[in-house]
Amino acid sequence: MQATRARILQILREKGEATAVELATRLGLRAVTVRHHLRVLREDGLIREVRTLRNGRGRPRIVFTLTEAANRLFPRNYEGLVRHLLPIALSSKEIRQVARSMSQEANLQGLTGQARLSRVVSFLNEKGYVARLETSGNGPTWLEIRNCPYLEVARERGELCALDSALMEELVGAPVERISCITHGDPACRYRIRSETA
Repeated sequence: MQATRARILQILREKGEATAVELATRLGLRAVTVRHHLRVLREDGLIREVRTLRNGRGRPRIVFTLTEAANRLFPRNYEGLVRHLLPIALSSKEIRQVARSMSQEANLQGLTGQARLSRVVSFLNEKGYVARLETSGNGPTWLEIRNCPYLEVARERGELCALDSALMEELVGAPVERISCITHGDPACRYRIRSETA
C-alpha cells in the first residue's frame, strides 16, 4: 500500500476518526492531497464517512473512520491467544465438538460425493491450508494439505493435529487416516479417506 495511505489508516486507527484537514495537519500535507488519498481509500472500501461537520461558512468537513476491511489489515495476535488457551487440555469429545463447529462454516448441507469433496477443498483453501484431492482409479481418495495455518503452535501442541484430523472427518463426512504430518517434517499432511463421503 502507498505510504501516505498507510499512514492515514494508522492515524485513523489511533484517533478513531478525523477530517481531511486534521489528517493534513498531522501529515504535514495539503488538504487537497489528503482528500485525493481519502477518495482512493474510500473506493477501496477501507474508510467510510461518519458524519459531516458544518460551521456555516466554507467547505463542510467530512469525518472519516476505518471500515472492518481496514481493521483486518492491522496486526493480530491470534497465535499468542491460542498459545495461552491450548494448555487447557481438551478431551477427545471436546475436540470433536470444536471440529464440528468449525466445519459448519463450509456450508456442506446436502452435498455428497465429489461435490462435497470439491467444496471441502475450496473451504480448506479459503482457510489457508493449500489443499488438494488425489484419486487413482479404484484406489483410495487422498486429501493432501500442503500448509499448516498454525504450524508454530501445532509443533508445541499436538492437540491441534488431533483437531485437524477431526475437522477433516467432519468435513468429508467419513473416517480419515492421517499418513503423514507437516509437524513431523513431512512435506504435507496426507489423509486417506476410508469410505465414500456422506
